[in-house]
Amino acid sequence: SIVPSGNLVPFYFQPTIGGTDINGSPSLASYQDFRFRAPDAMLLRENFEHSIGNLPLGVTFMADQGKLGFNRSDLSSSPWLHSYSAGLTLRAGGFPQVFLLFSWGGKEGTHTTANVNTSLLGGSARPSLF
Repeated sequence: SIVPSGNLVPFYFQPTIGGTDINGSPSLASYQDFRFRAPDAMLLRENFEHSIGNLPLGVTFMADQGKLGFNRSDLSSSPWLHSYSAGLTLRAGGFPQVFLLFSWGGKEGTHTTANVNTSLLGGSARPSLF
């Protein structure tokens, strides 16, 4: 959605990147959770995941780049934040369902993340806030 000129999106509705977001999705995972927040955000991700033989295990590598801005024009003028992650996946039905990631590359240290696909837990998933 677009906010009319002169109006602002309340901070609690602004998207976050860094660590994991409210839905448990990692972005710029080497930073702490909810690290960056602004009305305009852009995230690019490269991801490689591969199974190990016939085992239910896999390996994954992710590279994230992101920008935030208080105006749309800020997305083109600031340097990109970046983060790299490597880890193991536990696969079910041929798809990765559990991720254990070690992330580095940001200016604030490292971060280890464990993430479970909520479809394994049964019931309905919480609706996305975006």
